[in-house]
Amino acid sequence: MVTAVLILQFLALLGALVIWIFLRRKAQAAGVLALLFALAQLVFTVVMLYLLPSVATFSLNIGLNITFQLDSLAGIALLVISGATVIAVLYSFRAKQTPARTPSFYALMLLVLFGTTGVALARDLIQFYIFWEAMLIPAWFLVLNWNEQPEKARYTGLKFFIITHVGAVLMLASILWIVALAGTGNMDALAGFLPTLPASTLTAMAALFLMGFIVKLAIFPFHTWLPDAYTSAVMPVTLMLVGVMTNIGIYGVARFLPFFPSTGTAPLSLPLLIAAVVTMFYGGAMALVEKNIKRVVAYSSISQMGYVLFGFATLLPLGFGGSIFNLFNQAATKLALFIALGMVAEQAGTYQIDALGGWAKRLPLAGVVATAAMLSLVGAPPALGFWPEFLTFSAGFQTGQIAITILALVATVLSAAYALRLIRFTFFGPLTAKAEGPLLRPAWTGALALLICFLVLLVFGVYPAPVFELVRQALSFIGFGLGG
Repeated sequence: MVTAVLILQFLALLGALVIWIFLRRKAQAAGVLALLFALAQLVFTVVMLYLLPSVATFSLNIGLNITFQLDSLAGIALLVISGATVIAVLYSFRAKQTPARTPSFYALMLLVLFGTTGVALARDLIQFYIFWEAMLIPAWFLVLNWNEQPEKARYTGLKFFIITHVGAVLMLASILWIVALAGTGNMDALAGFLPTLPASTLTAMAALFLMGFIVKLAIFPFHTWLPDAYTSAVMPVTLMLVGVMTNIGIYGVARFLPFFPSTGTAPLSLPLLIAAVVTMFYGGAMALVEKNIKRVVAYSSISQMGYVLFGFATLLPLGFGGSIFNLFNQAATKLALFIALGMVAEQAGTYQIDALGGWAKRLPLAGVVATAAMLSLVGAPPALGFWPEFLTFSAGFQTGQIAITILALVATVLSAAYALRLIRFTFFGPLTAKAEGPLLRPAWTGALALLICFLVLLVFGVYPAPVFELVRQALSFIGFGLGG
């Protein structure tokens, strides 16, 4: 079991090293190898879910104990980030991309997967932070060097680096504060120590710690890095950001909000609920007026992270369940949207919505999947997105914050408005000149990536029981129960 957990942790790192050492001049082979390693981690995670919990611990000479633990919550995160990496690498094979893919491109994608895997498996706070940085640095290199807007790449990369690291530094301050008082960063040992601290101290610690995740989720006003990074990065990098980086932020809140005693987190509930609703409206309003289709989805991601934060902020099992469920929903929905829109932009030569229209005629697969993804985004039953929204709003009414919950419900009108606008003017609006012509056949790798996302949206929307079971197990592990 110990060996299995370590294999899970270091598989992506091994893949990156093999690419750098043996395939430095063979981009195509590097891509195939990256796909195989990401797929191997996905399959290995599925197998390991039947062997929970799995723990590996060893000591370093510097006095730090390294513990990797795969439990049900970490398992959900690894399923999502491994699957998203598979999709991103698969789509990258045939997509037109400038600058061109190189072995370093694929090695960095695996390093992002390695870092996020370490974040999910870490059971020591110092270890957690080390892997958090190990995730951010290769992601920054990808945003900086594989950018569709070279003239803005340095600015975009610098903004991404500074804002995300401000959140990371605040998290580090909380970690060092806790370790200084407790004398250990082991999360199991801290579970007995933290309740002995004053409530005000716990609130300050929790607020500082959560800032790292709030920045990663792009909660208003810490959102400004996301539209630029998502829009300017080449599409495979955007897929890594939305499918891996954002979802590890969701995982972080799920893991560490219950880690702090309720006496410390209760005062944060109302401020977080308000921040969530503001984020819903801001992201939705910006998506409604934006004319670049890639930025529309970027702002919609900001808005949707407001729903995720809202669920967590209720501090109730139903709310947590909805937000953890959103790990699956957000990954499948946003990956499907970005891939479908990327196919259109690749053929049309533009992301501007005013220059698009009627593309469902030439790219029917992209039109169908994008429509399904948007239905999921707005929570229309039986789409996958209906279930987390149902849990989230049910929890909101249970908190007694009726006015705030009603405002959150009103924000879904904005979601429907920008979703219908995007789909109509891209796929079903008046035909543009470039939309006229014979049926186009996208590269099979991109079509396969799109179909995988579509199947996740369809199957688990109609039959969500397997996802609910995984969510229920995760909630039980972090101390909640979700019946029904």
